[in-house]
Amino acid sequence: MIVFIVVAVFSDVITSLKEVSSGEGAPRAQLNGALPTGSLQVGHRNAFTFALDDTAGGAMDPACVGGNLAAEFKVVRVTFLGTPGSEWRDGRSCGEILETNAVVPVVITVIPLHPGTYSVKVVPQEDGKRVGSGTSGKVTVRP
Repeated sequence: MIVFIVVAVFSDVITSLKEVSSGEGAPRAQLNGALPTGSLQVGHRNAFTFALDDTAGGAMDPACVGGNLAAEFKVVRVTFLGTPGSEWRDGRSCGEILETNAVVPVVITVIPLHPGTYSVKVVPQEDGKRVGSGTSGKVTVRP
């Protein structure tokens, strides 16, 4: 029985090392950038620009960004490396496959709907599942 456990653990370690060295496994990513520091105006388009970096693991398929924008902002368009992403639905938009160690610019174009100060958080996702760290902060919208 002990031999079986040792062989199973050894096999698991070898498989894990193979996944790490070959770039396979669950992707890990960062969404770098900053939210606007000045106030935005209701009804005017604004672009939130980020860099989506697939830092480790496997490719993101599909590469997505998600966040809590729907109530305070109308998301007009999301682009990944200049290519349109999917429509903003269920708090996210997706682009194409993002290979491991690749970085692409992501631009989220929004129109603020209501005045106020809002906590905004945007994170990298793979098909709706969070896969790393994102960007968050306060965004102020004036009438």
